[in-house]
Amino acid sequence: MNKIVQISTTAVALIFATSLIALPSMAQESVFGVQLKPSTQTMSKANNPAPPANADKKASAGKGSTAMGTSNSTDDTDSFWVEEIDVDGDGDIETADFLWDDEDKVLLIYYEDDFTCENGNPGSGAILMGINGAYNPRKRPAGSGFYIISLDEGECGAEEAGLWGCKFDANGNDTACGIAVLDEKNDDLIIVTASE
Repeated sequence: MNKIVQISTTAVALIFATSLIALPSMAQESVFGVQLKPSTQTMSKANNPAPPANADKKASAGKGSTAMGTSNSTDDTDSFWVEEIDVDGDGDIETADFLWDDEDKVLLIYYEDDFTCENGNPGSGAILMGINGAYNPRKRPAGSGFYIISLDEGECGAEEAGLWGCKFDANGNDTACGIAVLDEKNDDLIIVTASE
């Protein structure tokens, strides 16, 4: 009888130890989010935006779920142009849509690109970035801002399709990230569920 109890105790101890060893790998699989950082060139553009002379006029930037309106009145439009630039500092040149909200002093940049998930897997989708310019009326630090990315179900650990976003400081470092929605009224995003 004692031998059976010893075997059972040993088996339980082995199962417990095995589950502890498996925990780190399980945690790695459930990592959710995206790794992205605006390039210094992109951040500096918000301080000195230079719409070309032939820039179009629009009242929104982005497409689909990553679109943000910038109109402060019914007839308010902003300068819109397309530019080739390394938006996220990964060494690749992206073709990006730029919109300079001259009243709120925010540069909105929309592009579609590949990115790296927090779990190390590749992702691809629509990205909208907003960067506060100098002397913006909300007195946000110049160069600070946000980015928001449209994720498919299963992409970067997302349980369902939706938007993932981060706010970043004037050095491009993330300050808050998570499931997010766009806040058109304040030219910002709202973190709905913060990442841990």
